[in-house]
Parts: sequence; C-alpha cells; structure tokens
Amino acid sequence: MSNLPRDLTEEVLCRVPFICLRIVRATCKKWNTLSKDLSFVKKHVACQAKSAAVVASVREFMVVVMMDYRVYLMSIHLHNDDVESCIKPQGKLICLDDEVDDISQVFHCDGLLLCITKYNIRLTVWNPYWGIIRQIEPTHNFHILERYSYALGYDKSSKSYKILMFVDFVYPEIDFKIYEFNSNSWRVLDVTHQDWSISELNLGVSLKGNTYWFASEMYSETSETYDDFLVCFDFTSETFGPRLPLPVYEYPYNVSLSIVREEQLALLYQPWDDTSHIEIWITTKIEPNTASWNSKVFLTANIQQLIHPQFQFTNASFFIHEEKKVAVVFDKGKLKNCFNTRYNRAYIFGVDGSLKEVDLVECANSMCYPRVCSYVPSSVQLN
Repeated sequence: MSNLPRDLTEEVLCRVPFICLRIVRATCKKWNTLSKDLSFVKKHVACQAKSAAVVASVREFMVVVMMDYRVYLMSIHLHNDDVESCIKPQGKLICLDDEVDDISQVFHCDGLLLCITKYNIRLTVWNPYWGIIRQIEPTHNFHILERYSYALGYDKSSKSYKILMFVDFVYPEIDFKIYEFNSNSWRVLDVTHQDWSISELNLGVSLKGNTYWFASEMYSETSETYDDFLVCFDFTSETFGPRLPLPVYEYPYNVSLSIVREEQLALLYQPWDDTSHIEIWITTKIEPNTASWNSKVFLTANIQQLIHPQFQFTNASFFIHEEKKVAVVFDKGKLKNCFNTRYNRAYIFGVDGSLKEVDLVECANSMCYPRVCSYVPSSVQLN
C-alpha cells in the first residue's frame, strides 16, 4: 500500500468511513499526513456525504447523541425488524472524554460541536472529523442561581464562527456576550429585549448559521394573555429577529425543536390537557425575519394506547426522516411498566400509526436527558 501513487491512495482512503478515520491516521506517517491535507479532506467529506445520502435512502444513517454526560455516534436503521438493533451506538466519538469533563449540553453547527460541561465550568468546540478540540475560557462566575444559555453559529459574510452566551433570570436584566473565534475573545453585546424570555431548559437549534429558540412573553401586570413564539439570533448582524409564528397555539404544552436536512425547522407539540396526543410540524420557509409552516401536519399520533395514558415528553429531543415518514424521539422512559427517570429510551413513530420503543443506556443521573442532533463531517479547522 505504501507504494501506491498518491492519487490512487486518495481514491481508496476517501472511501473509509468517518468513524475509522482515526485508525487511518494511526497507521503510518504517510497516511496521517495525507488525511490532514486540505485537498484530501474536501474529497473525503464529499465522498462521505454522497455515501451517507445513498445509505440513508436505503438502510441507515448516523446521528450524534449525548447520553450519560458522554457523546456517541449512533446508527439509525428505521426499517429493521429487530427493534433492539434499530438504534445502535457506534462508540464514543474520538477521545473527547480524555479531554473534556462530563458533558451536559451539546450543540451542532456546520460540522462543529459545542460541548458544555456540567455546571458551565468549561466550553469546548470540537470538530470530530479532525479529532481537534478548542477550549474556551468562560467569562462568567459560577453562582448557583445563574442559568446560562448558549448558541453556536457563524457570520455568513466572513464564515467566521461565534458563540453566544446569555443568562436569563426571566427578568429584564439579561447579560449577552459573544465569543469570536478569529479574535479568541469575548465581548459584551448591546442587546436588549424587555418583553420575552428563553428558558434555560429550552436548548436552541442551529440552522444556516443562526440559532432558533422557543420563547415566551414575559409577565406583565398589564398583559392579559401571554404569547409563545420563535426567536432567532442572527450571527451576521448579531441581533435578534422579530417574533416568529408557531403552527399551534393551545397553551400550555410541551414543545421541542429540530432541523430537517439543514434546511427547515421541525416542531414537536404535546398539549398538557391531552397528553395522549402529539404532533410534528415542518416549516415551508424559515429565515431570521420570517417563518411559515406547512398547512398539513407531518405526523400525528395518539400515544395513550401506545405508551402510557399519562406519558409526557418533558425534555424531548427528536429528528424526523421525511422519506421514511417517521420521527425518532429521545427522552426518559419507563422500564417494566413503571417510570424510571434514569433509563433513556427512543420512540420511533410512523405516520401510519406504528411505534417502536428502543431501550438505550441507563444514565447514572436522572437529570441528564438524552440529546440528539444531526452531524455532517466538516473540513472546518479550529485554528
């Protein structure tokens, strides 16, 4: 193999799966050097993206899942008759655990993962493709009452990456800071909003370099109604956009956000007055300043007969597969007919009313909820 011409070696190695790339780099110095060459990286990423598209249409695809304070790469096989093998961990992602403490939150943007450790002690940006991490020193103190929210995005004009951090006490005094990768520094943002809030439990999703959250109107003695809506932080203009509409309005309810093919938003909705009912909606258009939803719900299911009469997705994380007409929801579940908040489960709903339940790893901490996000290998470097 060492005597093969470079172009032939590239053709062979660019077909190596992403999860095996670390082994390639450890094989010999020549392959290690080649695998980090930018021209090879672009070819490999393109080849993997093409292969993933073919595989996803016929067999399986990959997602990143945070469980029990660790990050895993998982394969999803939606049409597998063996329920227990529908979702299988492929392993912990490239030695992150050797470098980072317990992870409580993970965000994906453009092939990068922003990992937040327990108690907001450390922030780490990680490109699993390169196996490279970048530690970022937080600027906040660690008062136990503070709750921090984060977002990862990029400036479209320069493709420079940034991190937004803010603490929300559900009061008007909210501190916004932004970290720039290019300058390796934090600065305070002059952002004010007096009439809405984002819960620290409501993790945002990144789409096209911007981040979207589910937000609520803040309490006011003069207000008789309290609207819920979406808000977007535009990393190019470094401002929040206007309130964006939701497809459903019956309050109170549980909601979660996800992305579809890096192009659209999806929303999971479960009303409190009818917990047996869930709906999933998809946008037809989504930008920082505008949003519209498909007039027809993507998926609706009556889970009373499927799971449990009083089951609620309290902190759900999900994704959908449009072609397969299914949704996969990650949350806490029940074991042996009783609820066990330490046990993670995945629920695979079909638009035909089908349901598959998959037991995942048992978590040592009942407050560590599983989080799922899409992942596409990226050649972005963290210099």
